[in-house]
This record gives sequence, structure tokens and C-alpha cells, in this order.
Amino acid sequence: MPETIKKLWSALKELAARRQDFLIKAAIYAGAAGFAALTLFFGPPKLIERTETTKFCGLCHSMKPQHSAWEHSAHRSARCIDCHLPNDNVVNHYVWKTIDGNKDVFYEFSGLREHDEIKLSPHGHKVLQANCIRCHETTVTHIDTKRACIDCHRTAGHKRQGMTETR
Repeated sequence: MPETIKKLWSALKELAARRQDFLIKAAIYAGAAGFAALTLFFGPPKLIERTETTKFCGLCHSMKPQHSAWEHSAHRSARCIDCHLPNDNVVNHYVWKTIDGNKDVFYEFSGLREHDEIKLSPHGHKVLQANCIRCHETTVTHIDTKRACIDCHRTAGHKRQGMTETR
């Protein structure tokens, strides 16, 4: 009987040592995977801060005309992300920053979209409208809200400032 207990005790110690090795390796892998996920989502340190500048937005070849037009618009004091990303909460902002940013990088370098094909998506229209209302709340309260701001002020942030286009 004592020999059986010794064997059982020895087997339990070996199992505990293997379990501990497994847990340590699992913790290392989980930590590395978490770090990699955070780096992919948020980027290296200071990257988020850099990618929120208008200078960064104007770096891509396809955005140069929009950036140049924005520089001469009445909205030149606003950053691109003030209009083109959701600003209702931080999580929504950074989720869409990641989605839109990766999409823009993909299209810029894949060649699947011509440079003059930059258009707002349906989601982009909703975001833009919400941000127009957020910044111009007192003005918007006096107008008809059945139409989107961009319907009349299509060139307010880009192109010929002060002129309106009709569709």
C-alpha cells in the first residue's frame, strides 16, 4: 500500500509540474497574442496620434486633391477625423478608424480603385451628417432636417468653398 501511495504521489507531482509548464506557456502565448492584437488594432505607440493629423490624411496620392481643397476651405481648422469618423463615443470612433483606415490603405496600394473614385459610403454619409449636426447644432435647429447637410453644402469641406452643387 505505501508503494502505491508513493507512485500516486509521484504521478500527481509530475502532472502538476506538466500543468504548471502548460499554464506558463499558455500565459506567454496569450500575452503575446494579446500584445499582437492590441498592436494591430491600435498600432505602435504614437501611431494613433499621428494618424489623426490632417498631414497624415493627405499623404496618400489619392487624397492629395481632397487635402489641398480642404486647406483652402472654411473647415481647414477641423481635422479630417472630426468630420469623417464617428465622434459619439471613443469605442465607436476607434472601431471605425480601424475599419476605414485599413480599407483606405488596401484601396490605395491594391490598385483596385481609381484615385478619382473616392466617394462617401452610406455609413460615411450618416457619420458626416451626425458630425455636421454636432458642430453646427445651433444653426441646424433652424432648418429643415429632412435633407442631409451635404445635399446643399456638398463642397463645404472640399473643393470650391462657398458654392453649392445640386444633384
